[in-house]
Amino acid sequence: MKVSGTLLLLFLGYAQMAIGQISGSVLDESGNPLVYANVILIDTLNNELRTGAITDEDGVFEIDFSQSGNYILQISLLSFTTWNSEPFEISGTVFKRHFSPITLDEAVTTLEGVAVTGRKKLIQRTQEGSIINVQQSILTKGSTALQLLERSPGVVLDQRNNSFSLNGRSGVMIMINGKPQRVPTADLMAMLSGMTADTIEKIELLTNPSARYDVDGNAGIINIVLAQNETFGIRGNLGVSAGYGEGPKQTTSLSLNYGSERTTLLGSYTFSYDDSYSGFQAIGVTQLPVLGGDTYVNFSSATQRLDRNHNINLGYDYQLSENSNFGVNVLYNTSSPLVATRNRGLYDFSSTPFLEARIHLNGDGNWKNLSTSAYFETGNETQRFTLTADYINYNNRNPNVVNSSYFDENGDSFQPDNEIYNLGNRGFNETDINVGVLKLDQHYELGEHLSVEAGLKGSLSKTVNNARIEILEDGVFVSDERFISTIENEEKIGALYALTDYTMSEKLKMQLGLRYEYWNQDFDDASLNRSFGKLFPSVFLTHSFSDTTALNFAYTKRITRPNYSDLASFLIYNGPTSVFSGNPQLLPAITDNISLTYNNKSFSLSLLATNEENPIARFQITRNSLSNVAVIAPVNVDYQRSIDFQTNIPIRINHWWSLNLNGATGMRQFKLLHTDEKIEHSYLHYNFNGTQTMLLPLNLSLEISGWYTSEHFNGSTRISGFGSLNAGIKKDFKNGSSLQFSITDIFESVDIGSQVGSLTREAFGDEFKVKYSPESGFSRIYRISYTYPFGNRKVKNANTRSGADTEKSRL
Repeated sequence: MKVSGTLLLLFLGYAQMAIGQISGSVLDESGNPLVYANVILIDTLNNELRTGAITDEDGVFEIDFSQSGNYILQISLLSFTTWNSEPFEISGTVFKRHFSPITLDEAVTTLEGVAVTGRKKLIQRTQEGSIINVQQSILTKGSTALQLLERSPGVVLDQRNNSFSLNGRSGVMIMINGKPQRVPTADLMAMLSGMTADTIEKIELLTNPSARYDVDGNAGIINIVLAQNETFGIRGNLGVSAGYGEGPKQTTSLSLNYGSERTTLLGSYTFSYDDSYSGFQAIGVTQLPVLGGDTYVNFSSATQRLDRNHNINLGYDYQLSENSNFGVNVLYNTSSPLVATRNRGLYDFSSTPFLEARIHLNGDGNWKNLSTSAYFETGNETQRFTLTADYINYNNRNPNVVNSSYFDENGDSFQPDNEIYNLGNRGFNETDINVGVLKLDQHYELGEHLSVEAGLKGSLSKTVNNARIEILEDGVFVSDERFISTIENEEKIGALYALTDYTMSEKLKMQLGLRYEYWNQDFDDASLNRSFGKLFPSVFLTHSFSDTTALNFAYTKRITRPNYSDLASFLIYNGPTSVFSGNPQLLPAITDNISLTYNNKSFSLSLLATNEENPIARFQITRNSLSNVAVIAPVNVDYQRSIDFQTNIPIRINHWWSLNLNGATGMRQFKLLHTDEKIEHSYLHYNFNGTQTMLLPLNLSLEISGWYTSEHFNGSTRISGFGSLNAGIKKDFKNGSSLQFSITDIFESVDIGSQVGSLTREAFGDEFKVKYSPESGFSRIYRISYTYPFGNRKVKNANTRSGADTEKSRL
């Protein structure tokens, strides 16, 4: 592939000369040296970390630096109070400063009441997964939320089939601020592509969620957490970006925050414009009876999409008393995409003349997503009660018009006799989803070594989908009964959970959790109704060898439920020879996950084993008695089992050059049920994600990142390996603003190849090679972004909030 050998660029460096050095030593109150204390140099102008070090075995530190400016030195260590120097200036070509021995006092407050401020690592490991602190990446500015996910370790986006996978497994629950996004995946991808990454604080990749979380998603949960700054007075941020790939791109964002002793107000607005392009080509043979037997097919498609997205986020938090807080949040997204698709199919039949089909589709859609949330929290040092209520409304209207024309081998226009070759059609599709959620949580500290948490949740949702396709006959559009679908679905979910954290000894900690969920779906077609109740346990054990080294064990059980479009037996026009459909016989997929993780500081190594029963594979070729063409539908695979090694390796070459390498390698085994032969197959799968950051003179910083995923399977479809290399450079100014330039997919390497029929015989004997390219596969995407912060930069005291953010993230 195009990126072969190029990922070695991740290890390129930049030579520079330091202009000075800061040194000193750190002691405790008894005069003993403190080892592994964090020593960081913070720019007072924009409160950003510039460089840092840790103390050695003698408590001594040395920091080399290359950027002039005004700074403070900050020293911190767990269970000690943080020490800050007086502001001082660094200037000139040579500067040295030696601090007298610095004494840290032991902290007298509990950890829960302490706020730690500083530059976060790009990737942090937790017992439930990983946290990606996306604002530590230069490439975040000007990107979309979807592009952030694509660059996240272990996350693979299949934009052609509209699916997510995490560490090689499908069935991923996407959340925003802890709220499950129960919208069709294609619409979710469109929504995330219109959400600017500048407003995102972090992405949580929860591969082992505990019992406090919803159990949806066999592969785990991806939670996108939006930023919320707490300041005194008014603080804001203005951002503008412009870019170009196959078409122009533009983003403008404005955020404002106001904070007082009791009140926090926040608001942000983003408008983005994205003119993008994608295409695919499929070449192969089929034995569809409607085509008269063996047929050679060369089908190509090109889509130009114009997205105009508006995003609004409003929030209000109020401290009712010393121990009580109340808050509300409103998130609103809307988009009006224009889609123009040009398809060309060449059909060489064994029994009838050659046929060329040209199909033009034009769509003019509009979708809206409103998410509102309110919470109340009260408690003290030993107990905490939280109540959250949420309402979500999603509406999507997607009308389109299709014009078709047909040509013979001489290029002359004609009308084929078969009824599948219509001159045109128009489609109407409207989806409306309403979700209400109520959740209560109670947390108790029962002593120094034991805490208990319990909660209950109820959600009620209603989905209405109206879709139809009208066929053009004799100049008039008439309805086709095969292509009319009206689906109404009500879903009820009730959940109870309890978990306990117990410190068994100074080195051994345990968390036990149990969650019961009852799920009920009622359709207007009673044959589709589903009802399901099950217990889902979670177990976490942590053995600490030292303050920086630990071994973690985790076991969790998860479920992936079919959604309404998976189950409904509708037919949607895809082309003359195929239709999309649901599958009323789908079963929910159940997964057992076991992991063992070794952590040493920021280094981690994990062994993971999973067993998935009835995993769902979408977009598989099947037969349907109601249709004489191929039906593309979701199916259950009998099972998928895997065992993986995962690692996260941070490498600090020196104070100005650091790398983070993240990867996974493992074996997969699955068994197919929908093909003519029920075969088993095993294969090796691996993925890699690497980022390096270099701090350069003149307040410049450079980042190069790359990712690659190897060959894998979606049901019976073999997908070839693909990856990307990206780069960005950033200039920081003294007024706190920054200018950034980035390149996405430097080698235009995101070309996704796949094969149908390579494992065993498919329905109708289909054998196809398919190549899909998103926009970056045709053209590098260039962006330039400018960000300007303004207003007060004084941070509010941390005790104005007491864990409400954690509770809000649980929905």
